[in-house]
Amino acid sequence: MIHKSAVCCGLPLLLAVVLGWPGPAAAQVTPRITGLISPAKGLTGVAAIERKTRKKFVGKIVDATTGRFAVAGLTADRVYDLQVDFGARCRLEGINLKVPRSDYVEEQPLSADDIKVINTKVRRLNKFEDEVQILTIQGNIQHAAILITKLRTRPFFGSKPGELIWRAELWHFERPEETWLKRTDELFTVLYRQRMQKSRYVQKAVTFDGSLGGISVTSKTPRVELGRIAAPSAKPGVRLRGAGSVVDKDKSKEVRGAKTP
Repeated sequence: MIHKSAVCCGLPLLLAVVLGWPGPAAAQVTPRITGLISPAKGLTGVAAIERKTRKKFVGKIVDATTGRFAVAGLTADRVYDLQVDFGARCRLEGINLKVPRSDYVEEQPLSADDIKVINTKVRRLNKFEDEVQILTIQGNIQHAAILITKLRTRPFFGSKPGELIWRAELWHFERPEETWLKRTDELFTVLYRQRMQKSRYVQKAVTFDGSLGGISVTSKTPRVELGRIAAPSAKPGVRLRGAGSVVDKDKSKEVRGAKTP
């Protein structure tokens, strides 16, 4: 004889199996990003940033010795960039350099001419800063993502002696027909806009990494494990690692993303 309470308790589970509803275990899965920073010496903080809302989710260093971390409390079906701090001056910053696929059946990469045209147009659009460095231009024949770091070192309104403005931005260009144009549906993504003394800026060590940007946390895959992540260089400077190359006209040479140590 089947007890009445067993039937009542088993009915929801049976319906969940038949209708494909998530069971109790699935309901407990909370969106999170996990990984391992190595070496972990000097590791002080980990966070995930949703660029559209500028919301920052502060993570937890689970094991300071191994560098194991977890960023929980995320919202599913969103895209995040990872941010890792080693003290106040050294940072590893994820950057989303992904672009939509082109309309071509067979994907075609950016050509040298495409990069040259975009490079020129980006520089023409920057009027306020006097030092502009394009760290990378990535994409395909119709869409491009451009990572820029720039400085205003000349005196500006209200500036103090030795003061400058540093900006790091992510731009997107598209080529709907024959000409490359800056996307009209967005201005750009401001990664950094800081006003400071030059003596402070030259001590900064910021390393951008495309593999740590555009991390998709979905309802189907709420937990994303990034595995082992190499710690960034502590050497002062703003740089990109693990990405392609672009010709920087200011230096008249190729600027390459540094290889992961």
